Amino acid sequence: MKNNDFNKRSRIFFNRVAAKNYGNAEKLDRYILKNINIDDKTTILDLGCGDGRFLKELRELNPDNILYGLDISEKMLEIAGSKKIERCEFSLGESSSLPYKDDSIDLIVCLNSFHHYPNPDLTLKEIKRVLSSEGRIIIGDIFTLPIIREIINLYLPYSRSGDYKMYSKRSLDKVFCVEGFKNQNFDIISPWLFVSEYKKI
Repeated sequence: MKNNDFNKRSRIFFNRVAAKNYGNAEKLDRYILKNINIDDKTTILDLGCGDGRFLKELRELNPDNILYGLDISEKMLEIAGSKKIERCEFSLGESSSLPYKDDSIDLIVCLNSFHHYPNPDLTLKEIKRVLSSEGRIIIGDIFTLPIIREIINLYLPYSRSGDYKMYSKRSLDKVFCVEGFKNQNFDIISPWLFVSEYKKI
């Protein structure tokens, strides 16, 4: 399957399920909000922001950060925009072509989204470009046992939801390392979820 087919499937799927809270994971939200290290000047991008729920929680955590949200789904962004989150700008787009200036983002959060990206190398080049010199990215995604992950990855090209690849810690670290990132922390926070943090080097 061509890479743009994955993006097309993702867009169609998430437009269809936009009002159903699909992909939301309260355990991811709680873990990250509890452990996130930000101050008033931290500029934050939610990559694959969906309906904007996490950005709303970030705004409640700190009223001063500049927030951005990017998603591939028009319907998701309509719902996100309806939340009227102050000092938050939403954009329609893809992870492999980010509409932000170089060195303009301090922290990127990517929740239940990275496994949809058919061009992870291009995505990480863009992430590295827009991150500041001490920039970080937090990935929160699906955790599976190795044999289950291998089976799932065989079937993902036929998925209607645009899923591309499920990652292990090792395979995710490898992709990030090649593009100039170092793993800072990895936690399995439930039987089906992990959080991995990387720093730009």
